[in-house]
Amino acid sequence: MKRLVLCSVFLLLANFAIAQSNTTITGTVKDAKTGKSIPDVSIIIQNLTKGTTTNANGNYTITLPENYTTLRFSKVGYQTLQKNISNNNAKQPLLVFLQKQDIALDEVTITSKQKKLKDQVLNVGKLPVKDIDAPITTNSVDSKLIQLRNVTDLGDAVKSATGVRPINRYGGFQTFRIRGFNNFVLLIDGVRDERHNISTSAPTTNLANVERIEVLKGPASVLYGHSTLGGIINIVRKKPTANDQGGFSASYGSFDTYNLSAGFGGAISEKLRYRTDFGMTRTNGWRDYGVATNNGSITFEYTPTDKDIFEFYAQANNDTYDTDTGIPVDDDGSLVPGMNPETRYNDPQDYLKHKRFDFQLKYTHEFNANFKLTNHLSYSDDDIDYLSTELLVFNSTKDSLRRDFPFYFNHQTKTIQNQLDLSYTTTTGSIKHKILVGNSFSYLDRKTFRGSVIGPGTFTTIAIQNPILNQGHIEPVDERVDVTNETVSGFYVQDWLEFSDKFKALVGLRYDIFDGTYYRDMIDNDRNIITNGDRTNIPSDAFTYRAGLVYQPIKNALSIFGSYSNYFKPSRRIAPDGTIFDPEKGYQIEGGFKFQKNHLFAATVSTYYMLKNNIVERTNVNDFQQIGEADSKGFEIDIESQPLKGLYVKTGYAFVDAKVRSYSETLQTIAPGNQLRFAPKNSAHFWVNYDFQTPTLKGLGIGLGGNYVGSNYTNSANTFELPAYTTLDGTIYYQAKKIRVGFNLNNITDELYFTDAIYGNQFFVGQGRNYKVNISYTF
Repeated sequence: MKRLVLCSVFLLLANFAIAQSNTTITGTVKDAKTGKSIPDVSIIIQNLTKGTTTNANGNYTITLPENYTTLRFSKVGYQTLQKNISNNNAKQPLLVFLQKQDIALDEVTITSKQKKLKDQVLNVGKLPVKDIDAPITTNSVDSKLIQLRNVTDLGDAVKSATGVRPINRYGGFQTFRIRGFNNFVLLIDGVRDERHNISTSAPTTNLANVERIEVLKGPASVLYGHSTLGGIINIVRKKPTANDQGGFSASYGSFDTYNLSAGFGGAISEKLRYRTDFGMTRTNGWRDYGVATNNGSITFEYTPTDKDIFEFYAQANNDTYDTDTGIPVDDDGSLVPGMNPETRYNDPQDYLKHKRFDFQLKYTHEFNANFKLTNHLSYSDDDIDYLSTELLVFNSTKDSLRRDFPFYFNHQTKTIQNQLDLSYTTTTGSIKHKILVGNSFSYLDRKTFRGSVIGPGTFTTIAIQNPILNQGHIEPVDERVDVTNETVSGFYVQDWLEFSDKFKALVGLRYDIFDGTYYRDMIDNDRNIITNGDRTNIPSDAFTYRAGLVYQPIKNALSIFGSYSNYFKPSRRIAPDGTIFDPEKGYQIEGGFKFQKNHLFAATVSTYYMLKNNIVERTNVNDFQQIGEADSKGFEIDIESQPLKGLYVKTGYAFVDAKVRSYSETLQTIAPGNQLRFAPKNSAHFWVNYDFQTPTLKGLGIGLGGNYVGSNYTNSANTFELPAYTTLDGTIYYQAKKIRVGFNLNNITDELYFTDAIYGNQFFVGQGRNYKVNISYTF
């Protein structure tokens, strides 16, 4: 009996000792970006084959034997993570966040490791459909390429998007020609920036908080409403992450230019994450055209449950630009003898000031894996204040200029928008569907204050050589206000269908109801109303649609696609006699193919025909007429490749033949067959980047890029032509762990070129050779 008792006591003590030496860990695994729990994550004890997996709610329990302190978390589509377990973190639930594997084009990281290309799902398409499965043409410019080129301006960034021609006008106004037309819509995180489709151009602040820029080519009214003939440009901003991360960047360069940016974010709690970014640029500028931009933003992401996400975004900017209205050229388009293209002839008192506040609140609820609701509410308050001595006219001997048209306005635009989307994945028989049903609503209130520019410095004459730029004080006087009130409501449905591995389709339908009220009141200089103007109401409605088919003879490698889509743009123009014009309408027919191989080569080749009719144009300073139609046909080639380890190539070519098709006979200077303004027939770009792989040069990288723009006309009569040009840019940089040092040299050949023009013959001069030195730190 004693022997039995002693054995029992020994066994109890042994079991107790073993229990004391083992450590039981419980916890949850979540997606680092969305905060959602991840099921079926493999959890292995380092140096052992035993382990476990997370359940449907992402929870797990595992016991670590004595002397084993490391767990490895892995799942296909996510980066593998190792966690060391200490006595402290073993006593409480262990929350682990996994980063998604970097496989998307919009997330391409250009490092010494091979990265996958394509397979991207761009936000601009709304539906979760891979690029190769969609009958549309898209481009994406990611933050890494923006960093490599060291650009802070939206126009400079989209030079890497095939078929898009950026134009910087008057110093700070940005506009874009896509496939020959200037009818585009700019989105900020999927929300329309209405300023561009009212005035075709507007200022945009620096890119400090931009993750990538997406471009969708051709009409997209079926998704985003009116005015989207050429395409969509979507600015995607940086989002919060569950893990702490951030960085700082500083640059200095030519023309006393410096840029500063900083951003950081992480988890405040298990359910709340944040991200904040700041950016600042300062430059005396090429041709003494100065720029000062300042912006800041903050984002919060809150996930109260696994099925609910709240995202709040706030951004503010306060930017100032010295206006630049170019230099007048001779009647044959050449420089007048003695004129220095580096001299800016505007009055030093000219200015463009831009202030903007932008707020967005987005709520997403996932009913189940196949059914999701999203509501996106936004508000923006935008103020553009502009004064410029615009028109520069030669005297008879062409040795001096007269500032003939001092121009002033102040746009104050407030916009409220809401988008409600329901997305549903289902199957009918053997056909798979990804369906989007939604409603969008927007209300815009714009007041444009206009008046005279007075003072002794107005209408002065300055010499071509060694000009005295400040000729006396000038200031604006308010005299009238133009008011625009617009309400738009749209209802849409889109369905992506997969009939089989080889056949897929995309169809969509949208109905928009537009109502605009426009009037002009006379005011005094304190902006008190003196006389009320007549109200003009312009209602319109339109159906828009899209239909496209994809044939994949080689699954996930080759797609042949074709599509048809249309567009409309409500008319806001009112002729002096009170005439109200019909909406502009148009359509596009497109076809092409997409090819990708082993995620290391991706190419898109597309050809298209676009038509726009009911065009309304200004026929003189105070008159408008509906005068005809224009078309554009062409093709594009876009290639992205990583043929060797460390080597990255992005290149594209676009041929655009955009012409007047028929015009009113009242405009004798325009004839069918004339090229559309600022639409070069040929354009191309490339960027080649290489990270050295040898141990002695590890961390060192070089890059070379080029941008070609063919000749194009500055006026509808085709009498003034901007010459073709090619610019080359290069970079060399060194990455050492978290610190990066880079040097950029732009316009290496110091080519004299012209990017834009106003009044037909006032050409904007592109920047001469310039450099930037950059240092950045990330954590």
